[in-house]
Amino acid sequence: MKAIKRYVHIFRGVKLPWISMLAYLIFSLVEVTLGLQSVELSASIIDASQSTIDAQRLVRYAVNLILTVAATVGETYFSGLLEQKIGAGVRLKVWDKLMRLPLSYYDTESPNDLVSRVTSDPGSASSYITTGISCITTVYATVVAFRQLFIFHKGLATWSLLIIPCTIGVGAVYSVMAYHSALLGARNFAKTTGYMTEHVHNLRLIRALGTERYEKQKSHGIFRRQYWTDLYSRSTVAYMVVGLQALSCLSLIISFVAGGRMVAQGTLTVGTLVIFYGFSSMVAMHLSNLFMAVGTIIGTNGELKKISCLLDQADEPQGGDEVTGEEDIVFDNVSFAYKDVPVLENISCRLRAGRVTAIVGTNGAGKSTMMKLIERMYDPDEGQITFGDREIGAFNLTSWRHALAIVAQDTPLMSGTVRENLTYGIGREVSQEELTDAVKLANAYDFIQETPGGFDAQVGPGGSSFSGGQRQCLAIARAVLRRPRYLLLDEATSSLDAKCEADVSTALDRLMEGRTTVMIAHSFRAAREADDVIVMDNGHIVGMGTPEELLRTNAYYQTFARRGDKEAV
Repeated sequence: MKAIKRYVHIFRGVKLPWISMLAYLIFSLVEVTLGLQSVELSASIIDASQSTIDAQRLVRYAVNLILTVAATVGETYFSGLLEQKIGAGVRLKVWDKLMRLPLSYYDTESPNDLVSRVTSDPGSASSYITTGISCITTVYATVVAFRQLFIFHKGLATWSLLIIPCTIGVGAVYSVMAYHSALLGARNFAKTTGYMTEHVHNLRLIRALGTERYEKQKSHGIFRRQYWTDLYSRSTVAYMVVGLQALSCLSLIISFVAGGRMVAQGTLTVGTLVIFYGFSSMVAMHLSNLFMAVGTIIGTNGELKKISCLLDQADEPQGGDEVTGEEDIVFDNVSFAYKDVPVLENISCRLRAGRVTAIVGTNGAGKSTMMKLIERMYDPDEGQITFGDREIGAFNLTSWRHALAIVAQDTPLMSGTVRENLTYGIGREVSQEELTDAVKLANAYDFIQETPGGFDAQVGPGGSSFSGGQRQCLAIARAVLRRPRYLLLDEATSSLDAKCEADVSTALDRLMEGRTTVMIAHSFRAAREADDVIVMDNGHIVGMGTPEELLRTNAYYQTFARRGDKEAV
């Protein structure tokens, strides 16, 4: 019961198919009731056949069998429909939750685990409902069958009570095995899937470095754990099958050893013995099904716990005011750490509206972290960031991000057409004329036209059908279409060859015109053309001012400038 209460909130907000649930329950109860009636009809036919064949009873028995088949079909259909509808509802709820979680949540979770939260785990949630309904019908069938046993013969019924402790023992062991099987299965399946996804993606690296033998040895251990997990899962099923057979044999022994003597003594008819065996077999079967259902519920607790923990996470803040106008963005004694590792310590600076600010510094100095704080992907641990005279957390998150356009070092593209990628996240209709103007400004028009299909050409996974420079130009075109107030450039031209860098830099220069820009600069040329420069080192700001001022006063910037001059030569 505690587990049920704990996981009830998983279904809040999910449109449960109550009609399908009711239909499944009704068909299940009808199927069970018809099964009990079949046992009684079998006994009456056997007793009557000793003198004459009762055609009316045979017809009733045939009709009962037909109705049982129809009820079984209805039960199976609504069970499957119920699982699919609930699974789809929970899957949508989990995916919507993932879209609203802060970025810090993804720092601690494996992408493959998160994928399983959406793809496979909702199936456990739906089975929770169907298994719960089957428990109701199983309890009903067991109670009715026991009642009929005592009606037909109290002495034999008392003996049949031995089935209960035996079934409890078999069911308890199965529940424990099912729980551990589910946990091991989920854990090792995620590891195997994660290993395969990563290494298939990096097959070129594996071949280039000649590490096939090493990876074969490594995969041997991973696949062997998966093998033993699957074997344990099969053993759990095999144990339950053997347990059911054993309980069926026990029911047979009780019925025919004790009942056979009574038939021989004339105190019990053959038909009554048959009906008693039928009911005792049903008791054993339904008790076993009950404990299997309990084992299934216990086994799904691991998956439901993961979904529950995900849904319990706090969302990104959604309220606040709309962003209007342009203001300075001010860092006031801001500190931030990733998993207790300090990245920024007491930094204070002003990013002036209408100007270009370049951030330079060593690797790991905290430059990209500053960008993420501006984007509100993370919140400062200490200090505050203000927009004008207000803390940025006071503004609506969607409105805040719509005011920004980000062009990062490696901007991935989504599956779909070039047009769909360019207009992704724009939130308004974009005319062909506006689209053409944007890609021309971004130096992307020519290579789009040369691509078969043009704007309607399909983009490969991650943008693999385009070069790095072309992907950056497409990202710039998308930024143009966003019409941002603020432009964030996170080393947008790094890792490009000279020609690509020149094309992208030209496009960026056009995009930056008239916009407040914050850029992480890896080249002296970019920093030199900025209005303001911030120099960072090891999470601290060690210099601020115009490029000319820093050339006179800051040692790191002087070294940075000399290195840039040499590269230019």
